[in-house]
Amino acid sequence: MTSYYEKGRNIVKQLLDAGHQAFFVGGFVRDFILGEDASDIDITTDATPDQVQQLFEKTKATGLKFGTITVFSGRFQYEVTTYRTEGKYRNHRKPEEVQFGVSLEEDLQRRDFTINAFAMDIDQHIVDLFQGKEDLSNHLIRAIGNPDTRFSEDALRMLRAFRFVSKLGFQIEPKTFASIQKNLVLLPNIANERILTEMRKILDGKHALSALQLLVQSGFGSIYPELNQGLALIAKQMDFQLNSLEFFALCFFLNDQKIPETWRFSKKEKAIMEKIMELVDVMQDDVYNEMIIYRLGKDIPLMANQISVMLDPKNDQAREISQIYDNLPIYKTCDLVFKGQDILELTTLRNAEIIGDIIDDITYQVITNQLPNEYEALKRYTLELMETKYETR
Repeated sequence: MTSYYEKGRNIVKQLLDAGHQAFFVGGFVRDFILGEDASDIDITTDATPDQVQQLFEKTKATGLKFGTITVFSGRFQYEVTTYRTEGKYRNHRKPEEVQFGVSLEEDLQRRDFTINAFAMDIDQHIVDLFQGKEDLSNHLIRAIGNPDTRFSEDALRMLRAFRFVSKLGFQIEPKTFASIQKNLVLLPNIANERILTEMRKILDGKHALSALQLLVQSGFGSIYPELNQGLALIAKQMDFQLNSLEFFALCFFLNDQKIPETWRFSKKEKAIMEKIMELVDVMQDDVYNEMIIYRLGKDIPLMANQISVMLDPKNDQAREISQIYDNLPIYKTCDLVFKGQDILELTTLRNAEIIGDIIDDITYQVITNQLPNEYEALKRYTLELMETKYETR
């Protein structure tokens, strides 16, 4: 963190030396005050995007329309954004126009929450125009100015409030929370991908359970009814350990066991959640065995088990899943010491489908410990199988 901050300080100094104003800003300053490491460092300046690009050797115009230039320093990168005010917002998400060259005060005033509206100069003097330090001390998330205005401008800010609850363990200030309850109806205007990103961040936080409980209180489930039953169940828990795929699989399982098309998961994520939901359904009245663990590995069954335990605390098979996995004689077909090539070399059989069936058969025998994974034993079994079942050598 020290080198990341120091290189950022050099960028601020370079801007100052060129006659510009420059400050660290936003979440980095908040985390600096709290004594926590930050993963991103943002800088605000009165320099225009063109001036920033001319001043630094390696840059990328990552948000030129909004005045943001990414400056690279070694392995680190920093978002340097020109002071700006914002015009009317489009679709409750993005401003239709921005104006550069305003003051630091006006730039800070457009931000979402008081605890994110700090600026810090190169000498670590903090600019706090909205009593953000007081809210930090009181562990409060408070919208700047009129919360209805802030959330009408950018509806995603409402989910960001819950994200900071999850990250920091803070509460949402009552007027801000009341405004969220009032304005949640604006969320469907936001692209689902952005909703999903914020939900993942909420679920990843150290205080995710508190954030999800507040989500339930806010009425979020009425906006996204497919999540309602899952959120209601989670809100009653004393602990929360689900990752994002487990969370959504739980919600969709309780809804109708289908993943709504509106949620933009990757094909891989959908496949994992579908398998999780299938296992949760089947394992309500069954136990895991060697073939299930062999075919699926350990991770997906353990994820399904997390949900099963939430639905029925007595149905915890985590130890059994791990024991079965650790004791598997093989983990994939290529671990067999007797292979399809051996069948080709020992016999005249060339039917690929039959050879595949034989390999599946001996895999089952090995996985269920009916045969050892030894060449002679598998060879003998295979030849006998071909004589009796397939009547061929």
